[in-house]
Amino acid sequence: MKAKLISNNILHLLMFVCFYLVMVCEYFEFVVPLYAVNNFVLAYNTTTVCVGFVMLFALMVRLFVNKSISDFSYAISMFVAITFAVPSIIMYQFGNCTIFAPIYSLLFVYAITSKYIVIPKFRIKTVKEKHKLPVLILLSIIMLIPFVLTYKFNINAKSFTFGSELYEARAAAKSAGNIFTSYLMGPLTKVVLPIVIILGIKEKKLWMSAIGILLMLYIFAVNPHKALFLSIFLIVAFYFFDNYRSKAGLILSGILILIFTSLIVSATTGNILAESIFVRRMFFLPVQICNYCFDFYDGNPIYLSHSVLSSFSDYPYSLEPAFLMGDYMYGKPGTSCNTGIIADGFMNFGHIGSILFVMITAVIIKFIESLNIDKTYFGIVIAFVMLFLNSALFTSMLTHGGLFLLLILIFFMKDTDNDKNMPHNHCSSAI
Repeated sequence: MKAKLISNNILHLLMFVCFYLVMVCEYFEFVVPLYAVNNFVLAYNTTTVCVGFVMLFALMVRLFVNKSISDFSYAISMFVAITFAVPSIIMYQFGNCTIFAPIYSLLFVYAITSKYIVIPKFRIKTVKEKHKLPVLILLSIIMLIPFVLTYKFNINAKSFTFGSELYEARAAAKSAGNIFTSYLMGPLTKVVLPIVIILGIKEKKLWMSAIGILLMLYIFAVNPHKALFLSIFLIVAFYFFDNYRSKAGLILSGILILIFTSLIVSATTGNILAESIFVRRMFFLPVQICNYCFDFYDGNPIYLSHSVLSSFSDYPYSLEPAFLMGDYMYGKPGTSCNTGIIADGFMNFGHIGSILFVMITAVIIKFIESLNIDKTYFGIVIAFVMLFLNSALFTSMLTHGGLFLLLILIFFMKDTDNDKNMPHNHCSSAI
């Protein structure tokens, strides 16, 4: 009964509208008044408000009226809509931000849900079920060694403050790190350990899941990233519920619960840290960074000169893109302002780049859908999609473990879902 309720399309629509209204109120009453010093502004007119509503309507039609959308695509596109499309629409309507952020986020949702992007099926020999957990445990141990040798067990208490002190701890960890800790961080914490946690739950070996969680917490303690800490709850939460529609409902209800809880904490204690993290940092800051990227790189694309094409084109700046944007936004070259695929595409190739990077990412997501992996691993996929909204395309794939994840999904998880994810064609998929 609970799964059926949380899968209900009408309930999803109501929660979606509620989310939009709450976020508008938060932008007016919390983000702008408290963070105007960080360049959040209130600026709107009839045109931006009306055009924003048209885009919001187009987004809702695609999500709640389209009957041919698969359940997997619905859940993924709901996550993209909530975490980036809706905030970008709001900041276009009321925050003087570029219209291209919501337009390209709409394109992203439409591409993910498109029936015209079809990935051919293929056969490949996968790892046997009885070998999966031992192999993953061995990989975990190998990948963990550089972290133990580098950081030992010097736990930094500042890691658990979640305030400005966390960034100091992260900077210290980065300076103490090396190439191994940098490149193994993503594969270990976003792929191997999360799969160990889920496999432990599935095989009733909860001690193994507990070890996976403790190792995630250890890495967070010595090299803190808030996304790593939150991903533990994300991975476990999405293990439950037996279909993608209910998981989409979990995305909506979970985010609303987080926001309302942070509001209650702010109102009762006066501590706005949780509200700042779950409203400003999670939803509006990525859009603001994207907007500044569109402004800074307009007419000055860098053609991947800072990454894979550096041998063919000179990078014109002394700072890396993330720190360059921190300097441009706040006058602080030591501040890292990472951006997602939309701004990353524009930074490198202009508007064509944004469209190209969005389509490439949509194809990657469609490829993951074609692998027909067990639904219990959906939290790992969501964490992967989250990378694309906060990191550059090639960084997500090469540095943060995206390519490694695809290989693990292919050889360990392909065709593990016996319930084929067919399009959701019955009457409840329409409004």
